[in-house]
Amino acid sequence: MAQASVSLAPIPRNTLTQEVIARLRQAILSGELPEGAPLPETHTAGTLGVSRVPVREALVELERQGLVEFSGHGRACVRAFTDGDVREILSLRAALQAMAARHAAERLTDDDHQRLEAILARASRTYDLTEFSRLDAAFHDEIVAIARHRRLSRIWIDLRAQMELWLARLHRRRDRARHDVRQATLASHRRMLETLATRRPEEAAALMERHCSSWWEHLPS
Repeated sequence: MAQASVSLAPIPRNTLTQEVIARLRQAILSGELPEGAPLPETHTAGTLGVSRVPVREALVELERQGLVEFSGHGRACVRAFTDGDVREILSLRAALQAMAARHAAERLTDDDHQRLEAILARASRTYDLTEFSRLDAAFHDEIVAIARHRRLSRIWIDLRAQMELWLARLHRRRDRARHDVRQATLASHRRMLETLATRRPEEAAALMERHCSSWWEHLPS
């Protein structure tokens, strides 16, 4: 009797690569792998129990996302943002999010409103800063999705991982300084949702610009 081919089918290599990407990405965002931490292929592969091939492919993808950087000798490490990097990220984020809020206020549906409410509800229940940073970014992702602007979405995707990494690091620093980052962010997002619900595009764009620009105060002078 012939054996079932499905049960003997090899695990696709790209599935393994995606798992390595997910593991490394989580470790970077949580701070388990801090900025500047080396990521040698052989050691990383041994730690994860995989071959070097999916690790190499994962590092290349994480470099594309802006979470990993390679030296001139080809050695990978966790991305450390310069002041110039952060200023570029924040200025681009403010421009993209203001544009997204303007379109989202025009196109918001009841279902859209409920999805944003659900994200806020989950964020209000978590005290894990890595998860909170993920939900912070997810709130802004959803506003981009509600804008229903394909080219804006593509540009946002290119920026998103770097923004989430910077937010996660900043949230941890502010928490250590005993600044209630959760309440400040939740309150700002609540105002944003209420403004979107008024269907007034320019007000939504202006509020989003202020929200994004408020992060400038946390940059070195």
